[in-house]
Amino acid sequence: MAEFLVAKVVFQLTNLLVQEAAFLRGVRDQVEWVKAQLQLLQGFLKDAESRRRGDERVEIWIRQMSGVAYEIEDVIGTIKYMGERRHQRRGFMGTMSRYSHKPRELITLHEIGGKIEKIKEKIRGISESRATYGIANLGESSAMDQSWQSLRESSPHSDDDDIDVVGFENDKKELMSRLLDRNEKARCVISIVGMGGLGKTTLAIKVYNNPAIKKHFDTFAWVSVSQSYRGIELMKDILQKVTGIKQRKGDLEHMDEQEVGEKLRDFLRDTKYLVVMDDVWSVDVWRQMQRVFPDRNKGSRILLTTRNIEVARDAQPWIPPHELQLLDDTESWQLFRRKAFPPNQDVPTELEALAHKLAKKCGGLPLALVVLGGLMSRKDPSYDTWLKIAQSMNWASTRDGRECHNILGLSYNDLPYPLKPCFLYIAAFPEDSIISLSKLVRLWVAEGFILQEQRQTMEDTARDWLEELVQRCLIQVAQRSKARGRVNNIRIHDLLRDYGLEEAKKDEFLYVCSSDDMAGSNGILTHRAAFYDRINDEVAVSSPRLRSLLGFSLILTNVGRSLNGLNLLRVLDLEGAEDLEELPKQIGSMIHLRYLGFRYTDLKRLPSSIRHLLNLQTLDVRGTKIYLLPKSFWKIRTLRHVYINIYMFLSAPISVDHKNFQTLEIREFEFDMDITEIVRSLGIRFNKNCVATSSFTREAIDKACERMFAKSLGKALEQMDSLVSLALILPERIISGDVFFACAPNLHQLRSLTLHGQLVFKQQQQLPDNNQFPPNLTKLILRESGLEQDPMPVLQTLPNLRLLELNRNSYLGKIMSCSSAGGFARRLQHLILTELLNLEEWTVEVGAMPRLTHLTINWCEKLKMLPEGLQHVITLRELKLISMPREFNDRVSNEDGYKVQHIPSIISEDVIDEPSYYL
Repeated sequence: MAEFLVAKVVFQLTNLLVQEAAFLRGVRDQVEWVKAQLQLLQGFLKDAESRRRGDERVEIWIRQMSGVAYEIEDVIGTIKYMGERRHQRRGFMGTMSRYSHKPRELITLHEIGGKIEKIKEKIRGISESRATYGIANLGESSAMDQSWQSLRESSPHSDDDDIDVVGFENDKKELMSRLLDRNEKARCVISIVGMGGLGKTTLAIKVYNNPAIKKHFDTFAWVSVSQSYRGIELMKDILQKVTGIKQRKGDLEHMDEQEVGEKLRDFLRDTKYLVVMDDVWSVDVWRQMQRVFPDRNKGSRILLTTRNIEVARDAQPWIPPHELQLLDDTESWQLFRRKAFPPNQDVPTELEALAHKLAKKCGGLPLALVVLGGLMSRKDPSYDTWLKIAQSMNWASTRDGRECHNILGLSYNDLPYPLKPCFLYIAAFPEDSIISLSKLVRLWVAEGFILQEQRQTMEDTARDWLEELVQRCLIQVAQRSKARGRVNNIRIHDLLRDYGLEEAKKDEFLYVCSSDDMAGSNGILTHRAAFYDRINDEVAVSSPRLRSLLGFSLILTNVGRSLNGLNLLRVLDLEGAEDLEELPKQIGSMIHLRYLGFRYTDLKRLPSSIRHLLNLQTLDVRGTKIYLLPKSFWKIRTLRHVYINIYMFLSAPISVDHKNFQTLEIREFEFDMDITEIVRSLGIRFNKNCVATSSFTREAIDKACERMFAKSLGKALEQMDSLVSLALILPERIISGDVFFACAPNLHQLRSLTLHGQLVFKQQQQLPDNNQFPPNLTKLILRESGLEQDPMPVLQTLPNLRLLELNRNSYLGKIMSCSSAGGFARRLQHLILTELLNLEEWTVEVGAMPRLTHLTINWCEKLKMLPEGLQHVITLRELKLISMPREFNDRVSNEDGYKVQHIPSIISEDVIDEPSYYL
């Protein structure tokens, strides 16, 4: 880790000496000396890292190097901040005073010089002590450059990240038989039991997602329990899953456990449900939860996974638990080979015997086999390389699972240095959680783990690195995007997370603080902290070294005190925190902040001092009560990802060209608010848009907002040609199609576009020609657009479209046709038709959609039949029919069967017996 930190700081110093040459006058020689000394010490770090375990002196030396790197990075951040502040203040009058310093800047420069002198003394001491400890120079080449090069040269063997169930075929059949047993009408609890890493969750996922299971049950929910469960949160989670409602956390916050339990029980009473409770540790879980699962003799099932056989026996004593066994040698080899070697390729003869030995040494534990196989897949397939790795392991057999721990350590140590902090950071997220990849990428970038390359954005580089972690089997893919096949969500195995936390704590990288495990009165010694449930005010105040504060399900009592003095923070993410209504003004003094996340909190306003956060990259305030954005906010040139509501967007129009902007999401304001407050927040701009003071009605204000929004959106898009993702989620509002599509052709980088609201055009309700769309669009979602003419003739000519979703009343017509002309340029893979309530007839010509792999038809209740041409779309792998009339589904199974006989997976869910138009 220290090698990565030092390499990163050297990289930053090199850029600083070029970019801030004017401001560095007076301290430039000191900065260059620091850079030169760090470059000399880089070569010694490789030897120190290899000797650190078991040698306390070397451990101390490495921590000293890391500490110096962090201090230098703070100085770099201050210098860059001062440079940016000078740029803002100078504006168009700056050429005359370009090389001048104001008194305040001179004072700051003097303070920086003092800090650098102290850092120089520390570096001298570190350099002298390395000889005492016998640390050798193993090469002065840049570890960062070598690591980047190894990442560029690596190429995954396969894109297949499906979860493996090698050796569990019989287990899967038995579990399916139990779950689908029509003779057993009573509600049953079926348990999968086994040690960590044996594949309990993997097996449960395969069973849960099986089409026969989806067809058999009416209602589904999957919840992860883990060790620190809370009964009421489990019930809320299950309630949201079975109802299919994406509720805000606050929607249920005023209900106690009994009320939530009764609501859940009432919903499940007349359904045949399947609920999976993954990773149950205590018998108390089922004893607390069983009352919410009614038994009405409908054949409902509960599936538990647990390491503790007593949990399984206590849940349902008369049903024997399903105990997973270790893999035998044949199964172990099959799984190891699948991960270590490319598919459809013979194992090199010289490696076969050694590979068999490596597989056998994993002791039949699937996790160990998968991780070791992932490691070997990245190695040169030569005998000497494989033998060296085999000899580096301590294979002494023990009874405490150390073989697996050793394999995890080997795989982690083999990671290129830039990937190590990325992997450790994932351990901050709660056990068993599904982690949003887009959020993780934003956090990695904000933390400075990803350095800018000319060939692509930092976000793209981060996604490449994540794919490397996937290929090495250190994380699992929970979901891939339908548009481009890229990872959307990930998960990490408990044992890998535990290992990551162990390493993170040793390196003073990260510490997790739960309500049962708070740090001592001396504060947190690591540079990052993740708080679960609550923050101990005293701990936060006494931890001034913190650079990142992540909160999960927090209850905040005094946010001002919790944040006081944390001026080195880069990341502040308090998503979902309860009782967070106001931020302290001192947040403006946290000049290093790059990430502010307050999603789904009760925050009502942002302090005007956030205009001082000149390094800010991400602002996420979705689902908050904020309706005003400081007008100077958009002068922050480092912004990359912004998630706000429409009133915030209108209160502070974009007026600065943003070259690095990636994501803009504008949502409807989700709360009722007094009209006078809206008027006050938007001020005189209403009068400019023809709203008389005496006519402050909701209708008048909405119309004024729509006119203002059209004008502001046009100006914004003219200045944001680097946008990659744009989402306008404004249900029941008008989105001016003329304004948007006038700017769209200039959005050359835009890949994802969501338009949720009524598209209005001056001429008629139809889409413009394809040359008025963003030229490189790969994902398009239209919802409530109100189009009256068939959109397919235009959409099928978009050259790069991979995913198309026509959602709720996006098209109001009765007939839709996909022709072979255009044919979606042989790119479209996913087509989703949802709630097109007027659609009666859909035709598909031969040659249309030649690459389509997934088709979903959801609640198109007037659609009479599948199109005849669907039989010619031979690439289709999955057809989903959701909430379709029973008559439609029966036709698909019978007279229209020839149209779908080539599709491997056909799934029908939530069949409607009586469509609403019959009533």
